Amino acid sequence: MLFVFVYPPGSSVIFIASLRVLKGILKSRFQGIILRTPMTIPMSKILSMCFKTRQVQLLQPMLTMVDRERLKEPRRLIPIMIPSGKDIANVVQANSEPVIRINVDNGGEGEAERDKKANSNNVSNVKDSANVVQANTEPVIRTNVDNGGDGEAKRDKKDNSGSDSNAKDSSNIEQASKDPAIRTHVYNDAEDEAELAKKVVEDILHEHRSLRADRNVATCEGRGIYVYDLPTKFNKDLVGQCDDMMPWSNFCKFFNNDAFGEAIPELGQGWFNTHQYALELIFHKKVLKHPCRVYNENEAKLFYVPYYGGLDILRWHFKNISHDVKDSLSLELVKWLESKKSWIQHSGKDHVFVLGKISWDFRRVNTSWGTRLLELDQMQNPIKLLIERQPWHANDIGIPHPTYFHPRSDDDIINWQHKVIRSQRKSLVSFAGGARPGHPENIRSILINQCTSSHSETCKFLNCSSGACDKPKPVIDLFMESEFCLQPSGDSPTRKSVFDSLISGCIPVLFDPFTAYYQYPWHLPEDHSKYSVFIDEEEVRKMKVNVIERLMKVSEKEKENMRRYIVYELLPGLVYGDLDSKLDKFQDAFSITMNNLDAKGNDVDLSVYKGKVLLIVNVASQCGLTNSNYTELNQLYEKYKNQGLEILAFPCNQFGAQEPGNNEAILEFACTRFKAEFPIFDKIEVNGENASPVYKFLKAGRWMIFEDDIQWNFAKFLVDKNGKVVDRYYPTTSPLTIEGNIKKLLEIS
Repeated sequence: MLFVFVYPPGSSVIFIASLRVLKGILKSRFQGIILRTPMTIPMSKILSMCFKTRQVQLLQPMLTMVDRERLKEPRRLIPIMIPSGKDIANVVQANSEPVIRINVDNGGEGEAERDKKANSNNVSNVKDSANVVQANTEPVIRTNVDNGGDGEAKRDKKDNSGSDSNAKDSSNIEQASKDPAIRTHVYNDAEDEAELAKKVVEDILHEHRSLRADRNVATCEGRGIYVYDLPTKFNKDLVGQCDDMMPWSNFCKFFNNDAFGEAIPELGQGWFNTHQYALELIFHKKVLKHPCRVYNENEAKLFYVPYYGGLDILRWHFKNISHDVKDSLSLELVKWLESKKSWIQHSGKDHVFVLGKISWDFRRVNTSWGTRLLELDQMQNPIKLLIERQPWHANDIGIPHPTYFHPRSDDDIINWQHKVIRSQRKSLVSFAGGARPGHPENIRSILINQCTSSHSETCKFLNCSSGACDKPKPVIDLFMESEFCLQPSGDSPTRKSVFDSLISGCIPVLFDPFTAYYQYPWHLPEDHSKYSVFIDEEEVRKMKVNVIERLMKVSEKEKENMRRYIVYELLPGLVYGDLDSKLDKFQDAFSITMNNLDAKGNDVDLSVYKGKVLLIVNVASQCGLTNSNYTELNQLYEKYKNQGLEILAFPCNQFGAQEPGNNEAILEFACTRFKAEFPIFDKIEVNGENASPVYKFLKAGRWMIFEDDIQWNFAKFLVDKNGKVVDRYYPTTSPLTIEGNIKKLLEIS
């Protein structure tokens, strides 16, 4: 079942209704596995996980409600059409039939422009967004059907004539057949869908964390970063329009001091009035000084594209222009990249973009907000670093909002840490923000009422609606004097204020997991209880909890432990050092990001399988054992996957040349014929000098009756939750005969 979920504002978020299929579509690269601690074994690239086919309903797509309380996500699902089956990368089906997705617009808009919009009610009818398929010479944009919803983002100044497309554009769409094939994967209830959607998000985050580098890499060998020298219209010329971007403010002041903004000497060394939209410039300038920068494309592992997409959006946002104008520069950029051999070589998979606005601003669907840059097919492969990621896209990676602190040395960080730890916390709670009176679903007004109703020293409220937060010092001073900082969502889930509170040692109180927990896997730990308190916004909205009273129950010891973890473990990695920073003891946010980008594609620990029982099999598609083994492996996986079993399949062509196809052919076979849900990895060798290290490890045990080498296709190894290889089975051993041993390891009676 294919879904596209939309969080804010009207954006298509791919949700494949199977936890397993999303990994495959996004082709996440894993090359390592922890089989036993502390040994790490390199592993080959994962190809895919297929989704299980269920009965489809062709007459009408199933419109289903998602439990918002459980998922904090879309409220309705609307069918839309995609004109090309290849969009789903051979996983769904290797044909050209259109694919049905599900789209929903529940509104939402970026934080910065929240109160500056003029109201407008522009409700669209069904329309094909049809700048779509025109051979391969033009960037391809996915088509959508507008559900007529007018979300929060449509409060801004509308251009009623500049809709994404009109009915006349439909003639531009190439269709392989007259009638689209509707493929829906039907689930029985909303609870299953909600849980599955969350698992997809969590699974992507696990993959991101598995790529995390623990320390700075000492050498640049094989780590070259090539920075494109783009035509100036894609970056410098956009900065030159800074005085005309905001109708109420001259944005140029934020680009002083290498885009860190004006210095704030009253806060100390390294403090600047940095705007969150300056991230594109900051990152670009720092990449230009990176020690692994190379000037020869042939020496590069990564290609950095210094396109200031956020500024491209911002310059048009408050002007009444058509969508064609808004999209023009991003389309020109894609054409420029497609003319480069370095892009063509890997279809942009080794290219990196930094975009200083939230992902939704680049995924315009059924709204006048933003561009469609990240909806282009060509933009699905590159890595996108954003201040707010779209949770269901594995190539969207969240990186911290830039704070006001930009240290130059280790001493700058250490001195600030000492100051934060010693700061007197005069208030239990504080909130810096404004109400959303026009949005009754937002909990800010409730929090403000609870805060202002408490004792004046218990909770402090800084009203940003009155301009009190325009200068950094009052905000940082408030956070430095508070134990907890309330961080409700604004017009989008994330807040720059979360990072301002963390670097001030103020424990953030979060109400939506999308604010931080599903955003920053490289910079924040999976165990969010180490650095934050979570209170479900539904409990607040329904007046089931008084947040101030709940926080009063947190012990002094708990607060101290969280604060020390924040200050000593997290703080250095949440700030961007200045351009001349030399950090030896710490990694700043930039270094962590660059080191993790370098790790993406190298040998990686498959720590996502730690604590699982593993059945590892070398598979082939043309073997006499193929049908029975794939069938029974599917049965085992379906029965025990939710109880801790993982089956890892490794295609191998060493036995009778019975796996001759390339990775794509192997994937199509396993997914189409057997609907295999378990992971299928890159084709490897299991015997000989070129044997995969994981198989060298598996065969290293004393197996007595077994010879050292694998005998044939479908040999099997059973690994317990601690990474110990506990059993080995002949290729002719039926998978179902192993069920008893699997149950013992899973501790199932």
